[in-house]
Amino acid sequence: MPLTDVQLHYIDSLEEVMNFKRWLGERREINFISSDTETSGLSLENDRVRMIQFGDLHHGWAMARDEWLGVARDTFKTYEGDFVFHNAPFDVGFLRDSCQINIPTHRVRCTMVRSKVLEPHMSAALKQQATRYVDAVAAGSQKKLDEALGARGAWTWGTVPCEFEPYWSYAALDAVLTAHLEAHHGPLVEAEAPKAYDLEMTVYWVIERMERYGAHIDVKYAREKYDAFTRYVEESADWILRTYGVKAGSNAAIIGVLTEAGYRFNKMTQGGAQALDKEVLGDIDHPLAQTVLQRRQLQKLTSTYLSHFINEVDASDCIHPSINSLGTRTSRMSMSDPNLQNLPRKSENNPGADTIRNSITTRYDGGRLLMCDFDQIEMRLLAHLSADHGLIEAFRSEGDFFVNVARQMFDDPEFKKSDPRRQLVKNSQYAQIYGAGIPKFAKTAGVTEDVARAVFNRLHQLYPGVRKFQKSVDEVAWGRFNTEGQAYVRSPLTNRRHVADGGKVYALVNYLIQGTAAEVLKMKILAADAAGLGDYLVVPVHDELIIDVPGDMVTDAAHALLKSMNDTELFSVPITASVSVGERWGSKEAWSE
Repeated sequence: MPLTDVQLHYIDSLEEVMNFKRWLGERREINFISSDTETSGLSLENDRVRMIQFGDLHHGWAMARDEWLGVARDTFKTYEGDFVFHNAPFDVGFLRDSCQINIPTHRVRCTMVRSKVLEPHMSAALKQQATRYVDAVAAGSQKKLDEALGARGAWTWGTVPCEFEPYWSYAALDAVLTAHLEAHHGPLVEAEAPKAYDLEMTVYWVIERMERYGAHIDVKYAREKYDAFTRYVEESADWILRTYGVKAGSNAAIIGVLTEAGYRFNKMTQGGAQALDKEVLGDIDHPLAQTVLQRRQLQKLTSTYLSHFINEVDASDCIHPSINSLGTRTSRMSMSDPNLQNLPRKSENNPGADTIRNSITTRYDGGRLLMCDFDQIEMRLLAHLSADHGLIEAFRSEGDFFVNVARQMFDDPEFKKSDPRRQLVKNSQYAQIYGAGIPKFAKTAGVTEDVARAVFNRLHQLYPGVRKFQKSVDEVAWGRFNTEGQAYVRSPLTNRRHVADGGKVYALVNYLIQGTAAEVLKMKILAADAAGLGDYLVVPVHDELIIDVPGDMVTDAAHALLKSMNDTELFSVPITASVSVGERWGSKEAWSE
């Protein structure tokens, strides 16, 4: 077993420091040492490093920050090889802010990124990866420490003494596990998809700067809206009780009132009860239903967004969401605390939603937010990957892509963008990407299944390359499943794997397109950083990049964004992007000089 001969050490004396120094100077079969930190919590702004660890394949060392910070600083300064972490941005950020240790990013490797590149469909957590590829006993160290802390009662991960053996040995072992994981994963990634790893590692540090820069909040505006929405929630509950004699949170009672008013409820919850969700409420033209719907919407806006905007800003009124550059299996980015990628948009059924985007403003007097969004990136990738001449020409031709397609579908050269059938065409194209069948497409588009079938048949007739592409993805994936035991395809840009779950090979078309779009955005983020915009990047939002710049930079920044994001060389169709500008995220307009 790989961990049988591992030795774990806790530095608590000068003698142990000397032993550590001797170990550090030894020749070893790997050209790196691993490192890790234990912190008082997960917040870079509010927590601090408690312990610093180093390791290789055979030894793990743990040292308390407060007693031996100088030893750790000297190690990072004098060691000439690379440093391997499992969650590099977290540890490197804490070492920088809590310990004033700056590690050159070109000397940092990350086994979490290695894990995501090799198996995007699996957990990249250190213990799970180490259990599969290092030693099955790796998972037990977490349980052992949890049990030890539970036995002590009052101790937590933030208060347990560093010299407590289950704590420091757990920490030291993590450094050893990281070293073993790098020894296993590193050669595989370098042989299989080095471009994917290099892209992720490079964009890591730009994303980390985005997190530190943050998004500026108009706290006064957010608080006013929070108070107004809270009043409505309270007053509407009183009105519902007075008027209908039911509580606003009682679905069964509300359904009873609406049933008596003549409305029928056919949708059921997973538990078998009658559903009263936003779709059901939105279809009922009754004061009670509409009040309940708006009350729920405003409750969600206050709890999910406005409360964060009010309570979690820093001294500069900025909020710092956590951005996971490998947040999904397709390598799309995700966000949390709060999730600014999933902000609601104003609609007829949710009139208060624009409040959320309008709470986010420029931080500069006279400054502007610039929002640069790809134009139909997924459809452009479908055209390129399928090599379908008709789709490619629809993009290369002047005018709106979906109008160009609709003119062919309906054999109508006068088809206008205002024609409501354009939405049907748009839905049908995206249905191909997402693998939607006729029933689902019909429901989404609001048409009968006969109409949906006719639309699909027409698409297949006009653009046969798409079906050939879908079939080729299936054939490649099943071929690999039969020979390698895993159904997957590879990114055309980086050779990254996209792996299918059992019985869902059809989803690989979507994974391939979404994954390639994610890589394109990351490449363009690096281009924007290289153009001098890195210090002003706020957040990536799906296929959009948002920056916050002073007023005298707006014109130059807009030009730099457009130059960075647009591309006529990468694919067989041009990648285009457009820029919007505004003092608030929710109040933007197309940029023009």
